Amino acid sequence: KDVDQVAHAMSSLKHAMRWDEDMFGREYDLELFNIVAVPDFNMGAMENKSLNVFNSRLVLGTPLSCTDAELDRIQGIIAHEYFHNWTGNRVTCRDWFQLTLKEGLTVYRDQEFTSCRGSRSVKRIQDVLTVRTLQFAEDAGPTAHPIRPDSYLKMDNFYSSTVYRKGAEVVRMYEALLGP
Repeated sequence: KDVDQVAHAMSSLKHAMRWDEDMFGREYDLELFNIVAVPDFNMGAMENKSLNVFNSRLVLGTPLSCTDAELDRIQGIIAHEYFHNWTGNRVTCRDWFQLTLKEGLTVYRDQEFTSCRGSRSVKRIQDVLTVRTLQFAEDAGPTAHPIRPDSYLKMDNFYSSTVYRKGAEVVRMYEALLGP
């Protein structure tokens, strides 16, 4: 089922793997990499060593059935979960308070990958608009929290724009200050 909808996702994976090798010297280290699309998966996506599971609505699509923005989103999601092979599976957080290192670095990497696949300037403008729209609203509201909170009541609350988007911006600041 849906075999006709996977070509873009597979192409995106191949491009992400090649980019990771070229950019960071991170060649994939296993014989097989699996992607599974599940129609009723309760999360957007989840990385595991050699297996990424996706909600099918986030990865299935063709140029005839999707807008350019939707195809870019598929590419970014596929890349993000693949990049967790190194920033999440190989580099494991000591505890939940380091989640923003894992997710922020991975978001930064998928943003850089996507910008290399299109217009770097346009991608950066899109990312800044997302931060301004989502992050500024979160920071101004009752769910505001630092990228590394002191405590938590429920781990699910950590998966926020702060951890992902602001974490990526902190990584970007490190790169600007310290170099690539």
